[in-house]
Amino acid sequence: MKPLRRQGDVLKDWINELSIRLGRSVEELAKNGLMASDFGRVVEVRTPYGMTIRFDLAFYLVRPVLAQAVVFTEHSGYVEFEMVDDMVFAEITETIFRYDSEHSDYSDSAES
Repeated sequence: MKPLRRQGDVLKDWINELSIRLGRSVEELAKNGLMASDFGRVVEVRTPYGMTIRFDLAFYLVRPVLAQAVVFTEHSGYVEFEMVDDMVFAEITETIFRYDSEHSDYSDSAES
């Protein structure tokens, strides 16, 4: 992980990649920044050393040629990384069903 920088500086450095990813112009991003709707995923950064860092409400961008990456989070700032071999950045989407029998509206049609 690189030392933390001001969000505005990180946004400015990554604005071209953000424009492509988000489908908004550089000018619009420079003026308005990121929106809450931009952050909808969980991002995991997995190092080859066994460490995993999880960011909620986030997305990431990479510059493979420069071995750089950044995770943009809605509430935890923008975190930049110097990548190493076998480092993984993953956006995770979950579909969850949690059953609670006490609050279930399900009724067995065989019962009367």
